[in-house]
Amino acid sequence: MRWSVLAAFVGLALTASSARAAEQSPLPPELIGLDTPEGARLLSESNAKADFTKLVSTFVTQEQSSFCGIASAVTVLNALPVPAPSTPAALQFNQENFFSPATRAVMTSEDVQKTGVTLAQLANLLSTHPTKVELTYASDISLDDMRARLSKNVANGNDFAIVNYQRGELQQESLGHVSPVGAYHAPSDRFLVLDVARYKYPPTWIPAEALYRAMKSGDLISGKSRGFLEIAPASVPRGPLFAARGRRPTMILGGIIAAAFFVGVGVGLLLGRLKVKVPPPDA
Repeated sequence: MRWSVLAAFVGLALTASSARAAEQSPLPPELIGLDTPEGARLLSESNAKADFTKLVSTFVTQEQSSFCGIASAVTVLNALPVPAPSTPAALQFNQENFFSPATRAVMTSEDVQKTGVTLAQLANLLSTHPTKVELTYASDISLDDMRARLSKNVANGNDFAIVNYQRGELQQESLGHVSPVGAYHAPSDRFLVLDVARYKYPPTWIPAEALYRAMKSGDLISGKSRGFLEIAPASVPRGPLFAARGRRPTMILGGIIAAAFFVGVGVGLLLGRLKVKVPPPDA
């Protein structure tokens, strides 16, 4: 491992270790934390880690529980050769100035705090900055395709990838999540996901098959599977390009209630046909 990469790893590992003191959740056996000897070995052996060497210096923790997508976007934007906002408070992107007037026309910070972002919404938000964003739903590609594209991306260093996955599929807490990908270790077939919720989990090596399964899971809000974004620099913002209208929470709740109602009616009819007699309650 080159000294620059080693130094970057040590800094990131120390950050993860301090976060663990604040009750970071333990990883399930299938996953390997970057801040372990095994995690360090995988990084050292990886031949596809160009993205890691750039992302490690711009890596940020999400500031709101629903800001995993925004933190991931900020991490990537600061690693890209694109102009940062020139404001008195900061000379680089952060989770506040990410929301430019053009970005707020797509979705405001308050909107994200309430609902989070779908994969398409995050793509549209990023597209209001000078980037070229490619969106891929995991349901549209195979595991082999995903592996080939993401491993090529993290080996490049000129573009970056953000994954949207269901944590429950990895035996973590059961929530949708978004984070950048930093590296790929071919011998063990694992991707390094730089979890932006560092107060919960450290940067983690995840088996490709498990990550694909977690990305292929459905997103209730969008009505589509999860997936990943590939982000490259562009000379000018391209603007929103993706259909991103999500289903409102009331629509989702209504669908659940309707499904429960029809299941209940079906069970009632079945019991009636079978003439099942319900025994009286105990006295």
